[in-house]
Amino acid sequence: MNYLRSGRGAEYRLSRLRTLLVNALPWFLTLGLVPAVTFAQSNAPRFTVTNYAITAELFPSQHMLSASVRIDFLPQGDLTTMSFELQNGLRVSSVKDAAGRDCNYRQEGLNLAIDFLNPVSQGRPASITVRYGGLLASAEGSPVENLKLAYVGNEGSYLLYVARWFPVSQYGVNRFAASVSITVPSDEMVIASGKASAPVREPGKVTYAFRYDQSSFPGTVIAGRYVVQPATAVGADITLYMKPGHENFAANYGEAAAKIMAFYSDKFGPLPNGHLDIAEIEDGTVNGYSAPGVAALASRIFSTQVRVQQLAQQIAYLWWGESVSPASRNDFFLEDGLATYSAALYLQDAEGDTAFENLMQETEIGALTHEDVSSIGQSAQLHEYTPEYQSIVFQKGAMVLHMLRWVIGDEAFFKTLQAMYQQYAGKSISTDQFQKLAETASKQELTYFFAQWVTSTGVPQFTRVWSVYRTAKGYQVMGKITQDLDLFRMPVEVRVVTEGSRPVTDRVPMVGTTADFTVNVRTRPTHVIVDPASRILKFDDKIKFKVEMARADQLAAEQAYLEAVKQYTAVLELNKNNSLAHYRLGDIYFKLRNYNASMEEFRRALDGDLDPKWTEVWSHVMLGMIFDTTGQRDRALNEYQRALQTNDNTQGALDRANEYVKKAYAGENKQTS
Repeated sequence: MNYLRSGRGAEYRLSRLRTLLVNALPWFLTLGLVPAVTFAQSNAPRFTVTNYAITAELFPSQHMLSASVRIDFLPQGDLTTMSFELQNGLRVSSVKDAAGRDCNYRQEGLNLAIDFLNPVSQGRPASITVRYGGLLASAEGSPVENLKLAYVGNEGSYLLYVARWFPVSQYGVNRFAASVSITVPSDEMVIASGKASAPVREPGKVTYAFRYDQSSFPGTVIAGRYVVQPATAVGADITLYMKPGHENFAANYGEAAAKIMAFYSDKFGPLPNGHLDIAEIEDGTVNGYSAPGVAALASRIFSTQVRVQQLAQQIAYLWWGESVSPASRNDFFLEDGLATYSAALYLQDAEGDTAFENLMQETEIGALTHEDVSSIGQSAQLHEYTPEYQSIVFQKGAMVLHMLRWVIGDEAFFKTLQAMYQQYAGKSISTDQFQKLAETASKQELTYFFAQWVTSTGVPQFTRVWSVYRTAKGYQVMGKITQDLDLFRMPVEVRVVTEGSRPVTDRVPMVGTTADFTVNVRTRPTHVIVDPASRILKFDDKIKFKVEMARADQLAAEQAYLEAVKQYTAVLELNKNNSLAHYRLGDIYFKLRNYNASMEEFRRALDGDLDPKWTEVWSHVMLGMIFDTTGQRDRALNEYQRALQTNDNTQGALDRANEYVKKAYAGENKQTS
């Protein structure tokens, strides 16, 4: 599962990415982490892995993994060499063929190359057995620098398929079956995909075994001390594995998961096995990850109020990714983009159109942040776990599906998804095959749509002019929409807002750069909005501002502070009154200990538009922290009191102010009164 892959250019450093995934930008969190990722292998494999038989033991107190895996594969040509990806922190001790003969092997970074003395013949099933092990205590050796994807420890262990904790070929594309036998200390339990056998206990340890016979991606294992909570929702087959002390979250999350699964089953079709294990994992990794029948969520995702969108996205991967998977890396928007959009569909059903429209507007901003880097259809060239991949595959992928729904209509759109699930369950699907399903359901030829939005880059920038005329029954609004893409072809929604009555919305066919519209209303029109529900990926002045702001936030989250300062400064050239940009600058200068510049920016934030409203309370808190840091306690107390007077406890602002009233702020590591 899932939240990510991409590249703005070679200069982007993967070492920045842990901040993006773990601390996450607001729109990043809104759309959730995801899930599935891919990594390039040097050469296309000439074999298909059919089955893994993994036997492993975890030693939490030593952070160690010891494992052996038999890999069954089918050669697609005569093989003398095989190549896999294996986490760099794990070292191979031996490789043997099916006859027990030693094979030569070499490890370089993630790459594990295996050489055969005698070629393995094309079309004849074969196997190798690899013994390996190593330390899984940190992000060292991870496929993504500074991001833990596999960990063994006393707090609990997780071995995500994406971590390459066993030799992997064609991540997310080569489907396989698996049997997994995991030995852990006797007070721990194990969660994994497949049918579980009865645990086998020995002095001081216990072994859990699982068998997953279908072809999918069952290579994720979670272990630790858990409180097991069956979901109480009627008709649900859900079990929650919560860390001690978090049992109180289980009921609400189980109920929400049951509703989400029922919604997806109705919209897409029921899963062959409707059981779901939801397991809590520690916060040092991604927000969430999904495997067949398993959804792992970081502790930070659990709260009194269910994080519905993140939960819905992870559950969506049971349909898109685990059941139906992309045929190639260039097709991954059919997994990550569709899981992202499925979560939005559930939000629309559960919370209404307004919540859905707000989410799609945020998705649009995310999609535009790096839209010009690559087309979706060439996303295999992007580096995984980067903001560009998130923007293009997750956000733009979701927007493409949203636009397809708008073009062909709800009935045909959901028929397309149902046909996709029915015809390709347990298989992979390409973009061309998906297009054919949409054309069959809609009875439309859609090459223009996929050429415009999947294989090409570029988005329209709409402008409109309009005039108002009195009529016998009210008013007539006549106008023209223009945009700059010559090959553009889409229906465009126009909404006329009027005095004292509901807005009137019309669907305007647009081919080329211009389209005329006429809308009749009863009361005086006040303004005209093009694409009010964000049904089309587009630019306008307001969206441009938000995109530039998102880029600045992204740089700040990466701790690229000097670049972020330049970007926020550019934002303020568009709107000098923007409190949020001033606040972000103040926060960066505070981190850089440039307290004079920081104070000036927080003052400007207070004099600005105070949008969002929380910039007021937090600017006062931050000013108080500056005064405390510089030894001006009376002035600090004055700012904390001003913060308390706002009665705005967004993100615990009032709690922080009360804390510093009692005890002066004295830096991150210590405080003095």
